[in-house]
Amino acid sequence: MDNDILQEFIAESRELLADAQGQLLRLEAAPADAGVLGAIFRAFHTLKGGAGFLEAQHMVDWCHHLEDLLDKLRAHKLTADSGMIDAILRSTDVIERMLDEMAQGENPQPGPAELGALVQAYARGEQTASAQPKPAEREAPRHAEAGHTWLEPRADVTGQIGLYVEKKPASTAPVAEAKHEDDLEALFDQTLDSLYGKGGAPGIATTPTAPATAQHAAAAASSTPPAPATPSAEPQSREDTTIRVDSARLDQAMNQVGELVLLRNRLSAAVARLNQGDEALVRMVRETDLAVNDLQSTVMRLRMQPCKRLFQSLPRVVRDASRNLSKKVRLELEGEDVEIDKTVIDALSGPLIHLVRNALDHGLETPQDRQTAGKSEEGKLKVAAIHLGDKVQILVVDDGRGMNPHKIMRSALGKGIISEADAARLSEREMLDLIFLPGFSTKEQVSELSGRGVGMDVVRSAVQQLRGRVDIATRPNQGTTLTLELPLTLAVLPVLYFKLRRETYALPVSVVDNLMEINPERVHSISGRLMAQVGQDRIVPYIDLGLQLQGVPLHLGHDPCEGILTEQGLLIVSEAVGTEDSVVKPLDISAQSTWYQGATISGSGDVVLILDMQALTRAMRTAQAA
Repeated sequence: MDNDILQEFIAESRELLADAQGQLLRLEAAPADAGVLGAIFRAFHTLKGGAGFLEAQHMVDWCHHLEDLLDKLRAHKLTADSGMIDAILRSTDVIERMLDEMAQGENPQPGPAELGALVQAYARGEQTASAQPKPAEREAPRHAEAGHTWLEPRADVTGQIGLYVEKKPASTAPVAEAKHEDDLEALFDQTLDSLYGKGGAPGIATTPTAPATAQHAAAAASSTPPAPATPSAEPQSREDTTIRVDSARLDQAMNQVGELVLLRNRLSAAVARLNQGDEALVRMVRETDLAVNDLQSTVMRLRMQPCKRLFQSLPRVVRDASRNLSKKVRLELEGEDVEIDKTVIDALSGPLIHLVRNALDHGLETPQDRQTAGKSEEGKLKVAAIHLGDKVQILVVDDGRGMNPHKIMRSALGKGIISEADAARLSEREMLDLIFLPGFSTKEQVSELSGRGVGMDVVRSAVQQLRGRVDIATRPNQGTTLTLELPLTLAVLPVLYFKLRRETYALPVSVVDNLMEINPERVHSISGRLMAQVGQDRIVPYIDLGLQLQGVPLHLGHDPCEGILTEQGLLIVSEAVGTEDSVVKPLDISAQSTWYQGATISGSGDVVLILDMQALTRAMRTAQAA
């Protein structure tokens, strides 16, 4: 089989599965929604067809059983309940496993026999896992005495012959043996054919006196009509307006645009140095700058995807976790149409799921605890995406118990993650940041969701690798907000150039809070560490980059010095030069390369190292501990 066809099938199938899972959760809230049922049915039907073309028989059989069940639901012969939704969701996990096996060049293995039998039992109307009555039994109040169906020809008041149908009670027939609706339809058709010949029935009278036309008879004898198309269905023209492209090609195009950006910067700097007042040349440089910006923006948009793709797995995560924890949770998703770079979405999917599970497990209380605290039984969890200029914020907000900074600090002390001396000088904000240290957890018992001390450190690491940062805001008994701030794209990195004596370095603009003058009177030594007061109630580490990067400290009052305030501390440099868009090139030639994100080429054509603040501060903490 052509590998390109296989890869396209796998990509499309995963999209279909993701959409089907979202529709299944909507179906749980609206079991009779014809549009949702139709969308889920079409997804499994398409999967079965593609698997058949690729001769993946086990996937064909698996999808076929799901298709049978969905067909009964579409025809309203069955009604979905939570147990049935669980079985279908678990079946989609099996299909995902089969797709993974196909992606590795293997023929998919059969699905679990027990789950397959459960799905087939649901399709036959035999399984009631949630102890709910079957659809036929739900009609018991209306047809509790139903026993036999009687049909006879009668004349109405006009003399026209029609067929009279009546269900007469039978005291010896239990309700469970009542005829299903499809059996009644079959008997009805058979009786019509025997009385009048096939298709020759003159009409049906639904009551002894109500006349009926032949059209009414045909409509009554027909099966349940197919579900009408819904406005949410995708337009047929989409195939003509979209194209699937390998992301590697987009990466290559973005890299080439990045090189063009560097050349644009060098051209602008060169023309500025000429200073000959050539208006035509200056105008040409401006036009080139605009054209490169437009091209860069166009290629960047090609890589953009809506946050809906990032959020689509969260409803099921919340559903499964809340059931496991016996909590009532309402999930709200906002900003699904906000677009962000595909690389960011791919890298952030796992960390975001962990944050949501963490909020469910640690943040939101049980219904009993919430009532005791004067809250509603149902907790609220909101995940939102907000577009802010060249950045995007992902918010995870809960209305739970909030975080206790001092409890977090005591837990870190108890686990030996920090020392007593370090704990004594922590601010409340730094106490909260302890949750991001490896091995930290406030859970005393390990559960399926948490307690192993693995997760939040991975979240921060992933966000930092994406050139972003994590912030925590919490209030006791009111909830917690975790904010992930990320760049819209990783293709181009705005940097701030600064000088250390004669050397030029760069720092990502995203980590810079502001530039400030340094007052020597506000620099103090606390427990052997230099700290700088940068506000009325904020003290941060004093980081001399001259000492850290060149081995020679910058002396306040003697050497030219400026301050760059970041989340990690106040950086001391010789001079802040200015900002510029840059393209990052990886470094692997130095033992100190872990201190840098990479290198770029400035407008003057010089190679400039881009500092990685997280890596540098980690190295400083390691040296201080030693």
